[in-house]
Amino acid sequence: MKKKKTKLIVIIFVLVVFAAVLFNMNRLKTIEAGIDALAQSEVEYIVEKGNIEVAVTGSSSVTPADKRTVKSEIDGSVDSIFVTEGDLVEKNQILIALKSSSEGDNQLQIRDIDLNILQAQNELNDLYDSKGDLTVYAESSGVISNISIEAGDEINSNYNIGTIKDTGNSYIEVYFLKNAYENINIGDSANIFMPNYFISETGVIEDKDSTPVQMGGGVSGYKVTVKMINPGGYAAGDLAQISVTNSNGSYEGMSNGKIIETKTKNIISKVGGKVKSVNVENGQNVSEGNIIAIIEATDMELKIAEKQNQVEKYKSQRKELLEGDTIYSPMKGTILQIDVSEEEVVDRTTTLMTVADLDKMKAVIAVDELDITKVKLGQIANITCDAFIGEKFTGKVSKVSLEGVNQNGVTTYDLTIEIDDRKQLMSGMNVDVEIIFESRENVLTVPIEALHKINGEYMVTTKDESGNKTDVKVELGLVTDDAVEIANGLSAGDTIIYSKVQSQNSNFGMMMGPAEVPGSGPGGNRVRGGSND
Repeated sequence: MKKKKTKLIVIIFVLVVFAAVLFNMNRLKTIEAGIDALAQSEVEYIVEKGNIEVAVTGSSSVTPADKRTVKSEIDGSVDSIFVTEGDLVEKNQILIALKSSSEGDNQLQIRDIDLNILQAQNELNDLYDSKGDLTVYAESSGVISNISIEAGDEINSNYNIGTIKDTGNSYIEVYFLKNAYENINIGDSANIFMPNYFISETGVIEDKDSTPVQMGGGVSGYKVTVKMINPGGYAAGDLAQISVTNSNGSYEGMSNGKIIETKTKNIISKVGGKVKSVNVENGQNVSEGNIIAIIEATDMELKIAEKQNQVEKYKSQRKELLEGDTIYSPMKGTILQIDVSEEEVVDRTTTLMTVADLDKMKAVIAVDELDITKVKLGQIANITCDAFIGEKFTGKVSKVSLEGVNQNGVTTYDLTIEIDDRKQLMSGMNVDVEIIFESRENVLTVPIEALHKINGEYMVTTKDESGNKTDVKVELGLVTDDAVEIANGLSAGDTIIYSKVQSQNSNFGMMMGPAEVPGSGPGGNRVRGGSND
C-alpha cells in the first residue's frame, strides 16, 4: 500500500513539472512573437518641404553690462552720503564725502589739483593767444622731417605735422631722492659737471617723472631730465653730475646722470582747421622759434569752452577737498548698493558703493567647443524670459572668451550677449538665449531616425504604391538632433519607412557614431530645428 502511494506522488510531480515547462514554452513563444511583431512594425513618413535651422542655446541670468565698484581713496571715515540706493546719478556727481585720518592725504591731493589748475590755465591762455590764425613754431632747434601737410589741407586738433630732431641740445637723465625731487621745479636752472671732461656746464630742468625707481638698498629715486645746449663733443652715455639750487634749497643727484640719445619731437597743431601755409621742408635746419606752419583755426571757440570747463572742474574739486575728501561717480548709472554708513571707518580697500548702467544689460552663456568657432562678434541673439511670457528680446554677441573651461571632459567657452533693449528686464532675471548659425527654408527634411548606412553611404528606405521597399542613397544638408536636410536623393511626396524599435531605442549619434554625423558631437543642446510645414 505504501509503494502504491509513493508511485502516485511521483506521477503527480512529473505531471506538474511537465505542465509548468509547457506553460513557460508557450509564454516564451508569445513574447518572441510580440518582439518580432514590434521589430517588424514600421513608421511611414511622407517627405515634405519644411524649415530647418542650426542654433546654439543656453540659459543665463541678466546682469548690467557696465557695473563698477566705488572704493575709498583714503584712510578715514564716512562723513556724508549724498545718494540712496536706486538713485540715478551722472558721471562725476558727488556720491560721498570722507574725513581723512591724515591731513597729508588732503594736502597731496590739493597740491596735485593746483598743478592741474596751473597747467589748464596756461593752456587756456595759449588758446586765447591762438584765436584767429594759429602759428606753429619750432619748439627746439634741429632738422625737420616727416612733414605731412601742405597748403589747403584740413587737419584736426592735435595733428602731427612732422618732427624735429633736436641737434642743438643734449639731454641728461638723473635720479633724485624724494624730498629733493618734490622741491625741484621744471624750469629751474641746473649746474652740470662733466667728470670725463672736467668741464662745467649749465642747463635747465626739462621734465620730471613721478614714478619711483628702486636704486638699491631699499632707496627709491625719481627721474629728472635736464636740458643743456650742446656745445659739441658730448655723446650719448657720457656721465654728468647734476645739482640744483632754488628758493627751496640746494639738491644734488643721487648719482651721476647720463646723456641720452638725441631727442626727436613731434610738431603738433593744437587746433584743427585749414592749413594756410607750410614754411619748412624735410631736411631743413630750423632754430627754436622759427615758423613751421600757419593754421586757420576753426574749432578754437569750442576748445576754449572745453578748457574753461576743465579749469572750473579742478577749482570745484579743490573746494571740495578743502571741505573734506569727496568721491565722485565714475559713470552715469544707478546706485545698486551702498556698503557703508555715516561715521563708519574706511581704508583704501573699502568698497563704498556699486554703480551700474541698467539701460545696458548682458547675459553670459557657455558654448560647446565644437560650436564656438561658428560664433562671430555682432551675431544676433534671440532672448526670452519666463517672467515675460510671449515677449522676445534681442541682443548681439559682444565678446567671445578666448579661454575655455573644462568640466567632466567637456570644454565650453563663455559667450557675452549685449541686450539691445532691456525693456522690463531686471538684473538677476533668468533668460534663455538662442543664436541661429544657419537656417534654410522650404527644403526637404526627414527624421534623423530614418537614416542608416550601407557601405559607408547614407541611405533611407523608400516604399512605393505597391509596397516595394528600396534603399536610396541620399546627400545630406543641415543636420540637427532630430531632423536632417536631404539635399539630393528624394522628392517631395516620397514615402519612406523606418523601424519603430530603432526610433525608440537609438538616435543618429548612436547609430552612426559621433564622428560620422556632420555637426554632431558632445555638448548638450547644440542644434535645433527640422520641422515639416
